[in-house]
Amino acid sequence: WKWPITIEKREPQIVERIIEPYPEDLIDTPIKKYICDTFGVYDCKIALGIVAAESNFNAEAWNINSNGTIDIGIWQLNSIHFSKEGCSIRDALDPIRATDCAKRIFDDQGWQPWVPFWSGSYLAKLE
Repeated sequence: WKWPITIEKREPQIVERIIEPYPEDLIDTPIKKYICDTFGVYDCKIALGIVAAESNFNAEAWNINSNGTIDIGIWQLNSIHFSKEGCSIRDALDPIRATDCAKRIFDDQGWQPWVPFWSGSYLAKLE
């Protein structure tokens, strides 16, 4: 530090945030477009990678886990979430409603509930 210290007024700087729109070739189906619109430009590719790793976009995909819970739908929503509003078994089987449920879970917990995220396996599915 230099002495004596001088305090000068600074004018606020305008910071422009530039985010590229998601590439059109990523959203080649209505559900992919809905996922990207729901999760936004920043998380679009991660969301698509997770869904591809979880179910390959198969709305009828299911899995019984070793702890007795089940995962259902394109997002492989775990049965522990079925008591949440908009996250029932019926919602999990509908790709649009499942995406809405996944977004609510994401808003609360980030990507942590999805094994492909923390294992990194979703990275191989990024287009």
